[in-house]
Amino acid sequence: MNPRILSRALAAFALSASLISAAAAQNSAPQPVPIVSTIPEPQDRPLTAPMILQVDATDVDRAIFQVRQTIPVEAGKPLILLYPQWLPGKHGPRGALAEMTGLMIRAGGKTLRWTRDPVQVYAFHVDLPEGATSVDVDFQFTSPVRESEGRINVTRNMMNVQWEQVALYPAGHFTRAIQVKPSIILPEGWTGVAALDGASIKGNRIDYGVTSFETLVDSPMFAGPHYKKWDLGHNVTLNVWADDAKFLAAKPEQIAAHRALVDESLLLFGAKHFDRYEFLLGLTEELGGIGLEHHRSSENTRETDYFIEWDDNMSERGLLPHEFTHSWNGKFRRPETMWTPDYATPMRDNLLWVYEGQTSFWDLVLGARSGLQSKEMVLAEWAKYAGFYAEQSGRAWRSVEDTTHDPIFGARKPKPFASHARGED
Repeated sequence: MNPRILSRALAAFALSASLISAAAAQNSAPQPVPIVSTIPEPQDRPLTAPMILQVDATDVDRAIFQVRQTIPVEAGKPLILLYPQWLPGKHGPRGALAEMTGLMIRAGGKTLRWTRDPVQVYAFHVDLPEGATSVDVDFQFTSPVRESEGRINVTRNMMNVQWEQVALYPAGHFTRAIQVKPSIILPEGWTGVAALDGASIKGNRIDYGVTSFETLVDSPMFAGPHYKKWDLGHNVTLNVWADDAKFLAAKPEQIAAHRALVDESLLLFGAKHFDRYEFLLGLTEELGGIGLEHHRSSENTRETDYFIEWDDNMSERGLLPHEFTHSWNGKFRRPETMWTPDYATPMRDNLLWVYEGQTSFWDLVLGARSGLQSKEMVLAEWAKYAGFYAEQSGRAWRSVEDTTHDPIFGARKPKPFASHARGED
């Protein structure tokens, strides 16, 4: 080929490639797609009728809860169902959506199409047929069966039922304005307790009276075959389950210390804002650990030697005073930005240092005053805290208030160089 012709061809090719590259560069500059929320803001208005919630908790071998709901719908309005995400007491978005499976929604026996919201993924848009007055919802909550999957809350000897894991609710309402009538079927021979009213027991099924969805979520259940309860006075009950009945052998003086906790708390705070209170305590090496506060109850686990090795477990006995204090500080009174109208609205944890910090002070005071813990141990705990924070390098760059956001983005996981990172201090 003529060298001059070849040179011209190569130049033309290079120019063409350059133009294509420039065009490609121009074409690869995408623009954002606007995010438009179609989830209605919650309003303090009731549903047309109570939701019906039925939970079958008998499949302990596979740790699967079977859920069936009937949810009223409003004529002329789109139906969006929400799975609880931002949970009181957990101080962050801890909804167990990953364990929710098998969602089927029907109306009049016909299966309805649903789509998950691509932005607010805890929301489900339902294609509602004209004239429908309610929908029937079925799904399974596949509780973790190994620690790598999450907290174990079902074993062959015990379960912890957290209602927010086994229920959907319609968007557009305050949770306190949504009425619900719950029921649960437990394994044969099991006893279940929740701070819900109107319980009617028939065989292994418990039907409760109508309550608000907010109260339901705030009233979890413990259940199991090895159970014992003690009256602590003032309409407060200590409900205890164990991996084996032998771990329920509490001595009178041990129960007396728990009774003194109630007496001392009422004297300290000068008010009793609950009509009854249920301590839910699991003594277990199998169920996942928990300490979680509620207005009329608390979820607690300790090791199986809680009673039988009493003298060696003084430090373990700070949990119940802590969660009981939360009934006043955190539940009856709560920082205003930590209260939300539903479980889709983010919490602002700026005052968590009061919610948790003040509680962590009073739990030690009550531990000593009740005799659950010794004065010497409590003074040593305060000395330990003083020494730790005096030398904590993270104070140089991070305020206590800033650490209150840790439950939201840190999920309370262990940290490398914790004293420099700080966390929920």
